[in-house]
Amino acid sequence: MLRPILVFCLPAIGDFIRCHSAIQVLAERFPGHPIDVATSPLAAPLARLMPHIRKTWLVEKHWRPGLKERAGLARELRKENYQAAYMLTSSTKAALVPWLAGIPERIGYPREFQFGIINRLPAGWLKSFVAFGPRKTRLFEQVCAIAMLGEKPADGMRLPAPKMTVSAEELSDWRARQGIDPARPALSLYTSAFTNFRSWPAERFIAVAKDHARRGWSVWLIGGPREREAAAQIRAALPEAIDFTSTPDITDAMCQIAASTVFLGVDGGLCHAAAALGGPCVLIFGSNRSYETGPVNDHVRYLEPPISTPSWVQDTRGVSEERVLAALADAVTQPRLRQEP
Repeated sequence: MLRPILVFCLPAIGDFIRCHSAIQVLAERFPGHPIDVATSPLAAPLARLMPHIRKTWLVEKHWRPGLKERAGLARELRKENYQAAYMLTSSTKAALVPWLAGIPERIGYPREFQFGIINRLPAGWLKSFVAFGPRKTRLFEQVCAIAMLGEKPADGMRLPAPKMTVSAEELSDWRARQGIDPARPALSLYTSAFTNFRSWPAERFIAVAKDHARRGWSVWLIGGPREREAAAQIRAALPEAIDFTSTPDITDAMCQIAASTVFLGVDGGLCHAAAALGGPCVLIFGSNRSYETGPVNDHVRYLEPPISTPSWVQDTRGVSEERVLAALADAVTQPRLRQEP
């Protein structure tokens, strides 16, 4: 049997989803090798929705003091006979684990001076190491560079966009449990907190929600604790909106997004999930922000303030309700992407 590969992924939801680009690169470079991932308990449930991932290891984001936990995980990893560990996170705490586990190749950028702990560096690592200021490449390009050992993509080659798939059976089960009518169109809204500069003004979200409700749509409010206050504000203006922000299981949130007719959201982890799931997706970003931090999936429709908006104005107030409604109407006319498992 071919020896497995371990990928240490970033812990936040959006960052973990972007790591799937690197996993697809590894699956193509090493056909037949099992690929396992290590990530946070928050992001780990998403791994089963991603092609090419065999198994998931849990790594707490903050271990205090952590040596006992790291050593315990390293003992378990040693049993797996991993060929290599790709460190997509730059954390020294994470890098200690494959070193303690005796994994022969430990590949990554030594951004926290993990020389020796990380023993194989991608080409061009020094340039990345001494770079200051804003990120010079997007996160998904950085993780793919680690997977490709710093080699530049061939001419015409496109780095793969993240993919997630919710099965038809799982969607059907979710709809049955929630009493959802599959024939009724649904708009899912991801607002972040209204106090966050990445969000969109509350009154505009409410206006878009009311417009769709008047036309017979369901309105679903997606998110977690950070979005609950915003969801309550929308429901105060539109009581028939369904508040899913208390969903305990993140894979249920993926069902909510996958089952909706169209997703409208702002910069955040769930916008990357919506893009990876392949459904119609309209995202509102601050000025000049979508290239750096947004999903790279082709079907996503971005709305930003006009190009004349100064780059230091990062909020979304320059995006009008009319542009959003037009983008949503256009998005639902496009065929939904079929995500292959």
